[in-house]
Amino acid sequence: MFGSLFGGKKKRGESDSSPAEDSIRLAGIGHTVVIAGFVSSIEDAYIIIEQVNRYESDVGGWHELVGSDGEKRVGIEWSYDGELFISVNEQGAPMGLDSVGLDDDALVRLDEEHSIDNYLTYEGDPYKYKNSYEAVFYKDNRGEGDVFYLWEFVSGDSKRIVSVVKWEGSPFEVYTSVVVSPELVTAYKT
Repeated sequence: MFGSLFGGKKKRGESDSSPAEDSIRLAGIGHTVVIAGFVSSIEDAYIIIEQVNRYESDVGGWHELVGSDGEKRVGIEWSYDGELFISVNEQGAPMGLDSVGLDDDALVRLDEEHSIDNYLTYEGDPYKYKNSYEAVFYKDNRGEGDVFYLWEFVSGDSKRIVSVVKWEGSPFEVYTSVVVSPELVTAYKT
């Protein structure tokens, strides 16, 4: 270990370091995730991870790292299916369906039509319907999991996501997130 830190010899085939985009896949409770330029073009976000959750569905699995950047709660979701995909939600509380111009009937229609021509409008921008499906949430990556239903919408530039979540016996919840390039994300064990 110290040899690589201080420039010692490396074995043939070893790289200088593991790719930064892979570090988030190893992040756990107590780790710090740094997102370059996330707060502003010159200020990075430093998120201390407090919880690691897992999700599974027929369309694939993903992970959620929940933590804080100062007093701001942040959720980082990532998946890997040959390529790393990362999105960040810094919205404190969920919004209601009316915030994106939807109601129960519209969601049923979206499910039945299952058409990527459908969309919603949020803050004046259109978000195309991407998918809807049942998923299972494993809090702290443990237990039998809790089932919920998810609708996903993506902005025209594919940089923003609106997610509608429905848990049994609870009202609909709407979340927004931003897609982040894996090259901007690094995780450190602290």
